[in-house]
Amino acid sequence: MRDEWIKELNTADAEMDHRLTRALEAQPAVDIPADFAARIARQLPERRPIALTPTHYGRKAMVICMVVLGVALLLGFVLHGVAMPAVVQVTGWILYAQFLGLVVWFGMRGALRKLG
Repeated sequence: MRDEWIKELNTADAEMDHRLTRALEAQPAVDIPADFAARIARQLPERRPIALTPTHYGRKAMVICMVVLGVALLLGFVLHGVAMPAVVQVTGWILYAQFLGLVVWFGMRGALRKLG
């Protein structure tokens, strides 16, 4: 009696597995109306134009770096005094020339922007 009952349970489990497999493997029928995209687009809110304001982060960073470089060069020149090795003195003058070039370029760029 017990063996028959276990056999029935195994058959029921196998049948249930088979049903589940068929149900999961069956592809559902998809029916999308032709005007579906147009209806969804009509429900969306209108897009507002995005107003972008220039932030000039690069220009601000350049001014800050120029000020820091100028102060560092000035302090380096004052602290070392006259008795400097030739390599240090040449490096300092090269940095001064670069600083002067940045100041002129930045100033001319601003002046040209005001004219035009």
